[in-house]
Amino acid sequence: MSRRVVFLIALIALVVFGAATAPWTLTGSGLSTAVADHMKSRYGLDFTAKGRSTFAVLPIPRVKLEEITLRTPDGALEADGGTLRGELRLLPLLVGRIELAEVTLSETRVTGSYQALQSLKWDDLFGKSLDSTYARRLILARSSIRWTDLKDAALEQVNVVATWSGGEAPLQVAGSVLWRDERVLVEQASVSPALLASNRLSPVSLTLSAPSGRVLVTGEAKFGDDPQLAGESTIEAKSIRAFTQWSGMKLPFGPLVEALSVTGDFSINRRRLTWPSVAVTLGIDKLDGTLAVRFDGDRPLISGTLAADKLNLSDLFEPFMHARTSSGEWNEDDIDLAHTTGSSLDLRLSANTARIGRLRLDDMAASVLVRPGRIEASIGRADFNKGTLKGRLSLATLNGMLDFKSQGAFAGVDMATFLSAIGEPRWITGQVQGQFQLEGTGQNVAGVIRDAQGRSSVTVKDGELIGISLDDALRRVEKRPLLASLNWKGGRTPFDQAQAQIVVKNGIGEVAESRLKAPALQTSVQGRVSLVDRTLNLRADVSSGTSTAPDPAPALVFDVSGGWDSIVLAPDARSLIERSGAAKPLLGPDRLPPNDDPPTASAH
Repeated sequence: MSRRVVFLIALIALVVFGAATAPWTLTGSGLSTAVADHMKSRYGLDFTAKGRSTFAVLPIPRVKLEEITLRTPDGALEADGGTLRGELRLLPLLVGRIELAEVTLSETRVTGSYQALQSLKWDDLFGKSLDSTYARRLILARSSIRWTDLKDAALEQVNVVATWSGGEAPLQVAGSVLWRDERVLVEQASVSPALLASNRLSPVSLTLSAPSGRVLVTGEAKFGDDPQLAGESTIEAKSIRAFTQWSGMKLPFGPLVEALSVTGDFSINRRRLTWPSVAVTLGIDKLDGTLAVRFDGDRPLISGTLAADKLNLSDLFEPFMHARTSSGEWNEDDIDLAHTTGSSLDLRLSANTARIGRLRLDDMAASVLVRPGRIEASIGRADFNKGTLKGRLSLATLNGMLDFKSQGAFAGVDMATFLSAIGEPRWITGQVQGQFQLEGTGQNVAGVIRDAQGRSSVTVKDGELIGISLDDALRRVEKRPLLASLNWKGGRTPFDQAQAQIVVKNGIGEVAESRLKAPALQTSVQGRVSLVDRTLNLRADVSSGTSTAPDPAPALVFDVSGGWDSIVLAPDARSLIERSGAAKPLLGPDRLPPNDDPPTASAH
C-alpha cells in the first residue's frame, strides 16, 4: 500500500474521529423530542427544552439541552431553567432509541410541594421501578430548591450526587446545600429502594454536618401504612442558642442552652420519636434516662426522665439574674416567653449535685413543664445547706402581662453556710426553717414587684447574731446610757430562737411578728420591708430577759434602715438620752415620748 493511500485513510479516520468527538448543535426538535419521550415513558415526567440541543458520540455518547423544564404531572416537583446533560446508553442508541444512563441538572430552579411529596406512595413508586432500567446517577449542580408549602426552607447552591445501580443495591446520596447562609454537608445517606418497595427492612444510614452541629443515624427502615425507622442516633449541637437563631426552630429554653448532645437507640414513626435508653450531655454534664417527642398534637411535646451525677442549671435561670439592672433597680424591660416556650416540655430531673448560680442542691428531684407562654418548675425535694428544700415556681405571659407565682418550704438549713454560699457576710448562725408564698402580675419585673402579694415565716433556732453583743450593750446602757452608743459594735449574741412573719401587700412587707429570745434578753422588731425600692425601715426593741413584767419597756432600741445591700444598724439616740438622768431634762416636757401622759396643773 502506497504512502498516499495510508495517508488518505488516516486523514479520513481522523475526520471521522473528530466528528464523533465534537459536539453537534442541532437546530431541530428531534433530539429534545426523543429525550421528552424517554422521560415520559420511563419516569412519567413532562420535559421540554427551549434552548440549544447538542449531541456527541465520543468518548461517551451524550446530550446537552438548554433552558429545560421538567415537571411531574401532579405538580409536586418542577425543575425550570438551566441545562440538562445526559450520558446515553450505547446499545439502545445503536437501535435508534434514547436512554439516559446519567443525568446532570445544573443552574436549575427546583420547586416542590412537601405535602404532595409526602402523600406519594413511595413503596408503589419504587416497586414499579425495579423492572425497569433507570439512570444510575443524578447530579444536581449549582441549583436551588424552594418549597411552596414550607416557610424559610429554601436551599441554595445545591450540589448533590445520587447514585443507584438498581436491584437491591443501596441508593446513595452525598453533597452540600446552603441553608440560611450556612453550608450543610450531606456526608453520606444510604437506603435500599428495592427492600422498601417489597415492604422489607432496609438498612439506612445518614450523616449530616453543619457549623452548628452534626447528626448521625444508622438503622433499619420500612414503608407501609405506618412507616418506621429504628436504630442508633447521635445528635450534637455546639450551641442550641446559636442553632435556634440559625434554623428558626423554637425549642424549650432554646435561647438559654449552649452545647447539647443526644445519643442512644431510637425508634420513630409518624406519631412519636423515642429513645428508650439515652445519654444526654448538657454542657459538660452527663445525664442518662429516657426521652420522647410526640408529633400528634398541636405542636411537638418533648418528655423524659433524666438523672445525673452533677448538673448545672444556671443557664436555665439566667433570665432571673437580669431581674435587676446594673444600677440595682428592678428591670422594666418587657418579658416575652415565646422564644423559650417554643415547644412543649415535660421533663423530670434528678441529680446527686445540682447548681443554680451560687446555690448548691444535693439529692435533688425536680420537674420542668413548658407550655405556650408558660414555664413551671418544681423541686420535690433537695438537700440544701445541711437541711431540706422544696418549692414551686410559675411564669406565664398573656396579653403582654407577666404572671409570677412562687411558693416553697425549707427546714434544717444552716444559716451561716447558706450566707457564705451566696457571697453574703455571716451575720447570723443557726438552723432555719420556714415557708414563703409570693405572687404578682405586671408588664415587667418592676410591675410584678409593685403588685406583689404574699407572706413568709422564718424561724432560726440555736444561733448567734455576729457583730453585736446585745448582752454587753444592755449592761453598758444601764450604767452609762450615752456612752453605750459609742461602743456597741463587736461580739456575738447567742439566742435560743428567732422568728419573723412578714405579710406582703402591693410590694410592701409588713413585719407582723418578729421576736428573738435568749436567756438574758428578748427582742422584738416592727416596721416595713419595701420590695419595690429594696429598703428597710425597722425598729428593734431590746429588753432584759429577767424582767417579770408582761410587756417590759425596752432597755435599748435600734433603728434598722437603708437598702438591702447597705443595711444601717444604729442605736436610737432618743431612747439612750431618756435613760440618762442628767440628759433627760434637756428634752423638755413637749418632747416626752408619745405614750407618756403629759403633766397636769391646777390652781386654787
